[in-house]
This record gives sequence, C-alpha cells and structure tokens, in this order.
Amino acid sequence: MRQVFLAIMAVIAAMAAMAQRNVVYIEDFEIEPGNSITVPLMMANCDSTRGIQVNLTLPEGLRLIDRELTQYSREYDMEPFGNYKNGVWTIGMIPSHKVCFPPADTAIMELTFNALPEFNGGEIIVWRQRGATMNNKTIFFDDDTTTVTVPQASIIELKQQEQPVDEHFFNMEGQPIQSLDSVPMAIQVATWPDGRRSSRKVAVVR
Repeated sequence: MRQVFLAIMAVIAAMAAMAQRNVVYIEDFEIEPGNSITVPLMMANCDSTRGIQVNLTLPEGLRLIDRELTQYSREYDMEPFGNYKNGVWTIGMIPSHKVCFPPADTAIMELTFNALPEFNGGEIIVWRQRGATMNNKTIFFDDDTTTVTVPQASIIELKQQEQPVDEHFFNMEGQPIQSLDSVPMAIQVATWPDGRRSSRKVAVVR
C-alpha cells in the first residue's frame, strides 16, 4: 500500500513540475510537399511575462513565409518583431505599454510554413526562449522541438521521382553495351525526372 501511495505521489509531483514550465512550442504537424500550412505558436507560462522572444531553426526544405498575432496577443496590445539571420528566425512580441501575459496555455501567434517539393520531414528547434518581468528582468523559458512529417503517399512519390527515367550502359572504352553480363565494369548514364544527366561506374557482381 505504501508503494502505491509513493507511486501516486511521484506522478502528482511530475505533473506539478510539468505545470510549472514556461515554454513556447509548436505542436507536431504534417505538411504536403509543395504546399503551405498555418499552425499556432503556443505559450504555456506559469509566470506572468511582458512579451516573449524565441529562435526557430527549421529543417531543410521548410520555410516560414508569414506570421500574425492571434486575437489573444492583440488584446494585450502586443507588437510583433522578427528577423532572419544565418538560417535562424528570431521572432517575438512586446507590449507598447506596461502589461503582461498572465499565466495561461494558449496560442499567441499564427505561423505559416511552406514545404518545398523535395521536403521529406524534419524537426523545428524552438530555442533560446526568453520572457521578461514587468521590471524587464529575464525569465528563462524551456527549449522545445517540433516534429514535422509528410504524408506517406508523398514519401513514396518522392522516392519514385528519385528513380531515373532512362539509363544506358557503356563499356570502359565508351562503347554502348546491351547487357552487363559481357563486362566486369560499366559506365551507367542516367536521365532523371528533372532533366539532369549523371554518370557513374558500376561494378558487375556475378
């Protein structure tokens, strides 16, 4: 009985610790390559904070193309700011007068992402998160990570697109051959869906 009680207390303590977090986060989401999606930037703060600033590092092939304050942030007269440098977005907001976000777990901004046609998933790192007290003392927020996936059908399509649409083989003297059985090594010349041509040596394994 005592062990059960201790286990329950441990769970309650863990939940309380989680509830005391200050963090800005983006829920995991799915995006179709070549398309755009708008997702909320969430803030869970146990301390009142006069604005917020975060860094976003995006996976290759994913771009941030738009950002807009939510009605919640506008009600606190927040003014957005942001810049992009060396592959990192720094975004945030600060009020035009002395007011703080109260403790809450809510959306503070809408972010629109665009996935390039070759995007196949990755992680958004939300880091160097900072809030501030009414007296402008720094409140350190936790870092977070968002997993961005693409539909399975899109992954299959991307892999199919990676296959050459045409290929020819030549011997080492540059003469075309009809079968790899006649040579120990050949040169493969491939044409890809985007029009690229590539060549490589191919060892024939028997």
